[in-house]
Amino acid sequence: MNHLDRSTRPVDPNYIKKVLYSRSRTMGERMLDGARLFDLDCQLERIRIRAQFPIFSDEQVEQELKYRLAVARWNEDEGIYRDGGILDVDGLDDEMSDVYQHATALEEK
Repeated sequence: MNHLDRSTRPVDPNYIKKVLYSRSRTMGERMLDGARLFDLDCQLERIRIRAQFPIFSDEQVEQELKYRLAVARWNEDEGIYRDGGILDVDGLDDEMSDVYQHATALEEK
């Protein structure tokens, strides 16, 4: 099978649904989604930092987050590949809402 021949590829209805949903969103909604995803990623990274360094104060966690963001920015500027892993978007809403609630609870402490 030729990988470029789309007529012989299996059709994934979930993928098609996600593409159609994405195309239905306005540019403004997509821009807001980007900011929301960045904020969520920062909250997840704070959780990872707290797990890795449980004795860090809030200021130290923020300093480490800024450092990691600077390294990521440098890697991107230099064209260094950064593996984002595999995102299972089918169950994203439930999983991310739990993580978001946990991250929000940590922020309030």
